[in-house]
Amino acid sequence: MDAGAEAELLSAARAGDGDAFRKLVSPHARALHLHCYRMLGSLHDAEDALQETYVRAWRNLAQFGERSPFVRWLYRIATN
Repeated sequence: MDAGAEAELLSAARAGDGDAFRKLVSPHARALHLHCYRMLGSLHDAEDALQETYVRAWRNLAQFGERSPFVRWLYRIATN
C-alpha cells in the first residue's frame, strides 16, 4: 500500500470509518499474528493479543502521531 492510500485510510479511520480501519490493518494481520505467536508461544494467546492490538489501535488512533510508519505503531502496541 502506498503512502497516499495509507494516509487516506488513516484519515477515514480517524473519522470513525471501521471499514477503512480494517483495510489499514489487514495487510499486516498475518505478520502481526506471527509476531504475537512468537512472543507468547500459544496460538490462542496470540489470537487474543492480536484482537487486543486492534482494539487498542482503534481506540487510540487519534494519538498516532505519524512520526513512524503505521505498521511500526501496530507492532509496538502488540509488543506492549
